[in-house]
Amino acid sequence: MNVIDAFHNVHGQELSKRFFMDARKTHGGIILTDDVFQLFEAQNSKDLVDETEARWRLVETAWDMNLPKHLVQIQHDDQGILVADNKIRRVNVTSAKSALNGYQKSRCFYCFAPITIDQFFEHSADVDHFFPHKLRECDIQKPINGVANLVLACPSCNRGQQGKFDRLPSVNLLERLHKRNEYLITSHHPLRETLIAQTGFTEPARRGFLQDAYNCATLTMGGGKKWKPAQSGISVF
Repeated sequence: MNVIDAFHNVHGQELSKRFFMDARKTHGGIILTDDVFQLFEAQNSKDLVDETEARWRLVETAWDMNLPKHLVQIQHDDQGILVADNKIRRVNVTSAKSALNGYQKSRCFYCFAPITIDQFFEHSADVDHFFPHKLRECDIQKPINGVANLVLACPSCNRGQQGKFDRLPSVNLLERLHKRNEYLITSHHPLRETLIAQTGFTEPARRGFLQDAYNCATLTMGGGKKWKPAQSGISVF
């Protein structure tokens, strides 16, 4: 499969729509179809632009640092930015919101309420740590700021009256996190190599990594009832 064909396949399946046609032989490039322009008529079309730019910045960072993608480690800096740090050089890469939004389809990870990554809107998403910082009380090496632990949440779920704050989510939400990480890995998202390096080289290893962190957090935080919000929108992932 060449690069052009790869863009029309997701998880080994042919896409129902084609956003561009291969016209390298006749026009020296590609031709955008009407379907790609329709994407920008959607309500959150700006989020798509931001996400595309974020993905490109992740690829450019590896080139700029003159490193293979699997050696560029991406983490959150608690200021809303993903940073690359190879122990010699630290580079601000892109907005965490833009890089994480694609899988969630502009919905809160927890309750599915509509969100946007535009900071000027009322329902702009928060970057939330699935495992709270208290997890470090169990093991200081746990990657709290690793990409595998970051999700986008609506303000209500993250810090509202019935919000998560530093509570541990329910086990079915842990399964959702694993599913999200596997989706990014198998779809060859630019964060793929970072996720693999941070959580494991096989699916069972990555599942075990999250379960171990969950067990550790449960012991550290005293067990008890886990947090789960009421669903506020349709299930889209």
